[in-house]
Formats: sequence, C-alpha cells, structure tokens
Amino acid sequence: MKSKLNIYTSFVSPKTLELFVGLNILPIFIVRSIHNSKLIGMYSDTSIHFKELSPSSALYQARRDGFIGMDEFDKRYIIEMSEVNFQDVVKRLDYLASLCNASAVVLLGYGEDPAFCHRRTLADLLNYSGLLENKIEEYKI
Repeated sequence: MKSKLNIYTSFVSPKTLELFVGLNILPIFIVRSIHNSKLIGMYSDTSIHFKELSPSSALYQARRDGFIGMDEFDKRYIIEMSEVNFQDVVKRLDYLASLCNASAVVLLGYGEDPAFCHRRTLADLLNYSGLLENKIEEYKI
C-alpha cells in the first residue's frame, strides 16, 4: 500500500524551522552529523534524525573539497542508498507524522540550493520507489 503522507524537502535554517513548525510540518534531519550544531544538535540521534539518508562522511568530504563533481556525487550517493530499506523509512515517516499529528514531513539538508544537496537525489529515489502516492517536492520558501 502506498503512503499518502505529504513529504517535502528543504534546508535547515532558523527561518525554515520556524516556518515548518508553524505549519505543523514535522522536520526530519537527513544530515549525518548534527551533534555540534547549535541550531539542531539537540536532535542528534533522535527519532527525527535519519542519518542513514545522508551521504557517508567520505562522500560528503569528497564533494565539499572539490574532488568530485555533482554527477559523480549523485552516482555514489545512489549506490550508498541501495543499502537503505526505503519501505521501512516511509513507514517510520508515516508513524512519526501520525504520532505528532503533523500535516506533512520535510526532509532537511544543509544546502540551501537543492541542485547541490543530496535531498534532491533522495527525493528522486523515493519518488521512483513506488512507495508514495504524492510526489516529493522542494518546499518553496
């Protein structure tokens, strides 16, 4: 059965977090390491920290340091995500949204531009998984 949950993508900032909480949209952090963040560090290793959806540290660093371009990053990220059970991820998202009585969830990365953030590729993977009724889209701020 396909999930009817509305899922968006966006980026982490004080403004976006305030917006999403005000709209009753549950933030889900898809960044590997957030424990040092003053803004979202308190959510590290909690149920809304889906670090398994983030690129590995080595892959992230290769892209950040300019050793690989976005096309190569996407290819390697897709390979890494082949280890993730998206059915379980969608079930967890559904459960958390219902538990919080949230109208939707938003998958949050750090990059403001979705063209240079893994959330775009993750949204594509989930959209083509056949697990969702509604297409994941970038929330327009």
